[in-house]
Amino acid sequence: MDLSEQEMQYTAKDLAASLDVTTSTLRRWAIALESAHYPFQRNEKGQRIYTEQDIATFKELKKLLGEKMTFADVIQKLTGHNKSMEKKSETEKIMNVTAEELEKLVSRAVKKAVKKEREKLFKQMKKQMKKELEKLKEKN
Repeated sequence: MDLSEQEMQYTAKDLAASLDVTTSTLRRWAIALESAHYPFQRNEKGQRIYTEQDIATFKELKKLLGEKMTFADVIQKLTGHNKSMEKKSETEKIMNVTAEELEKLVSRAVKKAVKKEREKLFKQMKKQMKKELEKLKEKN
């Protein structure tokens, strides 16, 4: 297969140089993109191999960062994957407790709060009774 049939592939060093960024910056960007489900090709050693499509993605990423977009917003825009939506779905799972489970949780919380308040009240009453006893002793 000659090069015209095969898409050109680039190393991290070459790509970083063409983007005028460090290889560590390129790696950080690639990891963020991958965590948002952007697929990179890899060689037999497991290293990322960058294609023309990837170069276009990184150029757009750099351009958007230059326009003062946040890094998270840029990644979302480029991948369509929203980390905050993942967090929201986790919250929804938590919110899907049954009425019975919720009732038990509330009941435990109320019992705990009542016990705490009762103990506080008893301490105050004990203190007040002690004061009253001291006043009675002084009178006698």
